[in-house]
Amino acid sequence: MKLRGFYTSTIGSFPIDDSESNRERCLKDLIKLGIDFPVYPQLTDMGKQFLDDLVKQNCGITVKSGRYALSGREIGLSVQPPGLEPFQWTMKYLKEKDLKVNVKAAITGPFTLASYIEIGLGTAPFNTAISNIKLIDYLAHIISESCSVASKEASMISIDEPILSVIVGKKIPFKYGEEDIIRIFNALREKCGEIPVGIHVCGKISPKLAGILLKTNMDFLSHEFHDTPENLEVFSPKYLKEGEKILSVGCISSKNPYVESTQEILDLMNKFRSYGDCLIFTPDCGFRNLIIKGSKEKGYEVAIRKLRNMVEATMKFKEIA
Repeated sequence: MKLRGFYTSTIGSFPIDDSESNRERCLKDLIKLGIDFPVYPQLTDMGKQFLDDLVKQNCGITVKSGRYALSGREIGLSVQPPGLEPFQWTMKYLKEKDLKVNVKAAITGPFTLASYIEIGLGTAPFNTAISNIKLIDYLAHIISESCSVASKEASMISIDEPILSVIVGKKIPFKYGEEDIIRIFNALREKCGEIPVGIHVCGKISPKLAGILLKTNMDFLSHEFHDTPENLEVFSPKYLKEGEKILSVGCISSKNPYVESTQEILDLMNKFRSYGDCLIFTPDCGFRNLIIKGSKEKGYEVAIRKLRNMVEATMKFKEIA
């Protein structure tokens, strides 16, 4: 599938608690807003969603007092693909309601999952599985099966790797290099079939990380540009064209409760006019931590208002294009 044009999508999470009624509410709201590629309602922690499934399957990952750890030196690979229940619930719901929606499946990536799992003493992230490429490879193998299953019904897949902006600066602080990161992401991409697949990394993107991601076989790169405008400096139209990448532009804040006006969002979008004939507009990141004065409900309402303005700004962007 080759994308052409300008689209809207979400990153995934919202601040309301996970329940069937909240999933239905969230999905209905996203459809009503007219989001082109909504992520299934992701209402639990992105790591917990996948790792709890693995803990239940006795693959060597354990959890105690909310902290994940490795009981041995390896992670068992004979497991069912984890983390897919919210996605499968969404697809079942849409089928039952006879609704045609291009759902984006958010899959938490192996590097981020590895950063949750403690393997020794010391300080994070050096005491976690992200410091060991062998363990990351185990997780990548497992997550690749989740990608394969999701690709049968999803219209788009996003590999979510927020930890990469933390660990990849001027260099990689572990005993593996950029070729390992590229190899892992290319293997994940291959398991996703023909649908568009990308990677989401929030936070400040270093030139080194940008260079690595541009060398992968991913179709789109998703980053925050509203709260981190300096990311514009590391992703030029020239580099994206050479890497054959679509840019997914975070154009509204996912943590500031201020609701950006349609014009403010459009002003940011216009900075990307020279970035090719395809762009995907999203929030900077998920809205899970957008809790206003202790209220998850207020945070959710603000998130929906932000998304409504983002959709309206995208329509105006298309009119000018």
